[in-house]
Amino acid sequence: MPFLPNLRKMTVIYRGRWASIAISQIFALLMAAFMIFIPMQVSSIVNNVSDLHRAVGDAVIIALFAVIMGVFCMANVVYSVKIAEATGNYIRNKVYEKIQSFSFGNLDRFATGELLTRLTSDIYQITIGVQLMLRSLLMAPFAIIVSLVLVSIFSPELLWILFIVIILSLVTFGYAMVKMQKQYKQRQEAYDTVNTALQENMAGIRVVKAFVRQKFENSKFLAVNDNFRKTNVAPLKTNAFTLPSALFVMGVATCLLALSGGSAVIKGTLQVGAVLAFFQYTFIIVAQMWQLSLLIPQIVSAEASAGRLKEILTTTPDVQDAPNAAALAPGAVKGRIVFENVSFKYDRTSGTDTLKNINLTIEPGQTVAFLGGNGSGKSTLISLIPRFYDVTSGRVTIDGTDVKEIPQDNLRSIVAVALQKAFLFSGKIIDNITFGRQEGTYDDAVAAAKVADADGFVTSLPEKYDAPVSRKGQNFSGGQQQRLSMARAFMVRPAVIILDDSTSAVDVETEGRILDALPKFLSGVTRLIIASRVSTALAADKIVVLDKGEITATGTHKELIGSSPLYREIFESQLGGLRKEDVT
Repeated sequence: MPFLPNLRKMTVIYRGRWASIAISQIFALLMAAFMIFIPMQVSSIVNNVSDLHRAVGDAVIIALFAVIMGVFCMANVVYSVKIAEATGNYIRNKVYEKIQSFSFGNLDRFATGELLTRLTSDIYQITIGVQLMLRSLLMAPFAIIVSLVLVSIFSPELLWILFIVIILSLVTFGYAMVKMQKQYKQRQEAYDTVNTALQENMAGIRVVKAFVRQKFENSKFLAVNDNFRKTNVAPLKTNAFTLPSALFVMGVATCLLALSGGSAVIKGTLQVGAVLAFFQYTFIIVAQMWQLSLLIPQIVSAEASAGRLKEILTTTPDVQDAPNAAALAPGAVKGRIVFENVSFKYDRTSGTDTLKNINLTIEPGQTVAFLGGNGSGKSTLISLIPRFYDVTSGRVTIDGTDVKEIPQDNLRSIVAVALQKAFLFSGKIIDNITFGRQEGTYDDAVAAAKVADADGFVTSLPEKYDAPVSRKGQNFSGGQQQRLSMARAFMVRPAVIILDDSTSAVDVETEGRILDALPKFLSGVTRLIIASRVSTALAADKIVVLDKGEITATGTHKELIGSSPLYREIFESQLGGLRKEDVT
């Protein structure tokens, strides 16, 4: 198994930046060098204490070395922080860009809270890991090795003590590293769960309070949070093991030095200054081992986080442009849509088909309504046109061209969607309406808002189209949010417009005004409407009835009321019974 495979693969981001990393390491090595020189001067002072002039000179040199060491330490820290923050910034941008490239299917598999954890906590762990590595990863081994060399030169009879120190420390830190690698991964996964629970609960807190479920949600979060506490404590316990171990090793070294070094001084084979220098070198080695004991857990944590980020960065979007994809000229698209033997399932490895053997032709300029119960496949069927998902089998064409052969950006400028759940971005109303066509004019936005029956309530606001929109549009009612969402889709002026149950929160009268105004505003545009109300579908050129992922009937209202039992049942349940004129 390669050492730190995930972090090693991320070093590619330092192309062109190795000079800064090299400078930071030069500063670290110079700091270590002057730190190592100090014990030699201390030894000189002790061994020549009777020579006051020389002792004072050595003391001045020690002070100068300490100042220089501090300067190099500061320079190394500055470079390390800059490089680490640049690393975090780069990874954050790349991960965010990757998430933006995900298809709907990818987003279905990654919870929003989980993505937020990886964009925040995981990148933070890598940033701290890089910073500590630049400060210690090269300097600590350098200080240890040079100290060993100097001890072997000036106090070879004591060298065996240092080998014992190093072996004991390596065993301790190696055990901790192996154990904590698994613990840090479990901690980040538990953090994902907490983040997802928090986001879900905060978004739905009005529902929680409306149904008086605070105690239930508190107990549910308590369990999730307690699990996070346990997984957070586990690596801390393991890490806590390293400090007493390091102190134990230092104690063993001190005891052995006192016995062996003291005996050598008494015998006259070693000077007191050499023993004192050896003690300082032992302290340097143990201190650097301790520094590594702080670094190793962070490296392990950063490696676990890098693995989680790698999962995102190596995920292939489910929907990709074909190599030979050719853009269609939006103005030349007529909007003829054909489903040819289309089947689809969300889980391609197992799972059942959500759509089965769909064959349907929609002519240019037609208004087609899709009707059916919950889970019948209405939204899924429509989402195949702009390639939010790709068909499992069969194909969908626009003007005879398979949608898979059209670049996604081009396809979604041809097909505009007002999604089932209206979503507004914080900012201004005008910014939300022009979101899909930012080159559009103010007058274009007003015209789109009028068709969506939103101009009335917008112009009643003091700031009108510059009125602020709060997070998720919560300062507007559900119906107002839907109307602004539709205005955003109308603003694109597409060849195909999809209204995915986007009038469910508005009253029937408002819905009627929107549907009446739409053909005039988008003349010749193919209009696809997913309807939860029969009244929405009554005026459509064609009504498509779905049940359990299959088309059971197509036709006009008058045709279906007599030929489709399912349509007749829906109509009767919603409009309170059949009228003679509906049957005839």
